[in-house]
Amino acid sequence: MKYYTYTHATPSGDVFYVGKGSGHRAYSTKTRPLAWRQKVAEHDGITIKIVSRFALEADAFSHEMALIEMHREAGAALLNLTSGGRGVLDYCQTEELRAYKRDLMTGYKHPKITCPHCGFVGGATSTKRWHFDRCKGLRPAFKARPTVHGARIYLGKYATKEEADRVSEQFKGRVAHMPLDAVYREALEVRQ
Repeated sequence: MKYYTYTHATPSGDVFYVGKGSGHRAYSTKTRPLAWRQKVAEHDGITIKIVSRFALEADAFSHEMALIEMHREAGAALLNLTSGGRGVLDYCQTEELRAYKRDLMTGYKHPKITCPHCGFVGGATSTKRWHFDRCKGLRPAFKARPTVHGARIYLGKYATKEEADRVSEQFKGRVAHMPLDAVYREALEVRQ
């Protein structure tokens, strides 16, 4: 049978946690909450008991809920935050925990940073991560492509439209009398 319910108890036998699991869940310690780890450290170990085994997960959840209710009625100080079953239906944060989280975040201001290329202002972490690599201010956006002897000649990209137009006009004036193959060689020199 794949599913089971289990209890964790102090070495003296006081149950402090009831759970449902499969595989090695009852024996795992890595994903346990802080209160559970403190309880284990305080008592120098635990006693693990597999209570029942089930073929269906729904049956295991039902049994877990019944065990939690039984131990709570018997006066056990369980570390379970819910009454068991699937999900966290009846869990509600304490007002103390809410106040603690609120105090952690109140007044915190993420540092701002301004892009030196385009003036964009944003949070330092996300701006460095996402904006700087894609900033349009880094890349020239205007192409210099004059038409010489009926052919479009690409001369590269420039930061402003005026600069691209100026380079195009200078190039056209310099190569107007040249044959087309010489114009292409000249264009290669301009691009470098």
